[in-house]
Amino acid sequence: MLSTEVLHPTGGAPIEAGSQAGEKARSTLRYYDSCAADYAALTAKIDTSERVEQFLALLPPMARILDAGCGAGRDLVQFRARGMTAVGLDLSPELAEFARQHSGCEVVVGDLAAPPALGRFDGIWAMASLLHIDRPRIGVALGALRAMLHPGGVLFSSVKRGRGEVVDATGRWFTLYDEDLWSTQLAGAGFDILEITGEPPVTGTATGTVAPGWISSMARAK
Repeated sequence: MLSTEVLHPTGGAPIEAGSQAGEKARSTLRYYDSCAADYAALTAKIDTSERVEQFLALLPPMARILDAGCGAGRDLVQFRARGMTAVGLDLSPELAEFARQHSGCEVVVGDLAAPPALGRFDGIWAMASLLHIDRPRIGVALGALRAMLHPGGVLFSSVKRGRGEVVDATGRWFTLYDEDLWSTQLAGAGFDILEITGEPPVTGTATGTVAPGWISSMARAK
């Protein structure tokens, strides 16, 4: 997923547990709940079909898929159209309702950092969602997703590329990674990495601003 949002670096120290981390999470959630309709319209314009096809090619027919951080349900629609059983998970009740209505799929409100029990899946799709989890909790979150996959199941994930953490103009906080660090996190959670790709920063043609690039990965549960 590409973005042209303006981000402001805040350094490389891990986010501390407690009120500061909580306020960052609340700030991020406030944006998604208060701007759900605008966010749905914005993300609907982003073509993820190529990545979706690459992901589905690694899964069995009629696979059961968790869209972890499903937003307004754009990719749930694609999974369902291809005959998959797709379940959405999102922390924002407003976005979860958009996704439910738009896709016709089951959508659960829950925290990716401590996902609810939803059974086992053949694949988990986490596009631009795990990046909102602070660094001290990402290993636990990835381990929880790993436990929700059948052995050999596949995780697609994409995170912002860089160092430290950033906040954008909407109040959303992001944790950044480089390829080595993201690979280490995946391996530590019990995944074999199939592919990891760094994408360069994106320049906003309207404003001339530059947003960090992305890291996309495919990994298989051991």
